[in-house]
Amino acid sequence: MKSSILIPKGNTQKGVNHQVYQFLQESLDLKRPLKMIDVPCGDGTFATFIKNNHPQVQMIGIDFFADVGQPNFEFHQLSAHDYFRDHKPAQVDALTCISGIMCFDGIVDLFQAFHKSLKSGGVLVVTNDNVMTVRDRLSFLFFGQFKRFKLFYDINEGNWNLVLPQALRMLLARHEFKNIKIKYTSIYTEDYLFLPLAILIYPLFFIYLMTRKSSISRSERRKLFPFQALLARHYVIFGEK
Repeated sequence: MKSSILIPKGNTQKGVNHQVYQFLQESLDLKRPLKMIDVPCGDGTFATFIKNNHPQVQMIGIDFFADVGQPNFEFHQLSAHDYFRDHKPAQVDALTCISGIMCFDGIVDLFQAFHKSLKSGGVLVVTNDNVMTVRDRLSFLFFGQFKRFKLFYDINEGNWNLVLPQALRMLLARHEFKNIKIKYTSIYTEDYLFLPLAILIYPLFFIYLMTRKSSISRSERRKLFPFQALLARHYVIFGEK
């Protein structure tokens, strides 16, 4: 069921928050009291949206750097690692991590904390920049960097941890998340300039994808790397505990 509610873009790519919300709608009854964590919550755009439209939800936002002003949700200005270590949340219905994985170190430890915090049947939704696009492949070929990741990192660089979609899927599976789904989103008008190259590349890539030895079924491979992965700037991964 798609939402007719206007969902703010926030500090991420267009369509990302909409897809996150759609996954939440499909898996949870948002009309009843729920406990939800958004980490990192940035300026609180998504957490505020959830609280405004579902006031019965206990919404918790965590971010080390953000200034959220006067939030209408419970806010903790802490690193993700510190929050899960010190507060030890439990029986959480949903945990969202929107455009945040590329900012974290110790990702394996975080996924352990995510899984431990969720109740049975709780859901995890993670989003990340997609570097599998034709545009990113060309950028790496000619300049040695992916489009949204710099060639040189400052000491306090924000987006630095390049995590591939297959790695995030593996982390969910390794931590025993079930019903894993992935959706690609955020295709801008200028991205269609790369459509001819995408059409040329994908058949060759598809053959390679289908013939590699792997425990992942061919059906799951197609879902992990659909044609849209060559154009979409972002992807959203869903898993259920």
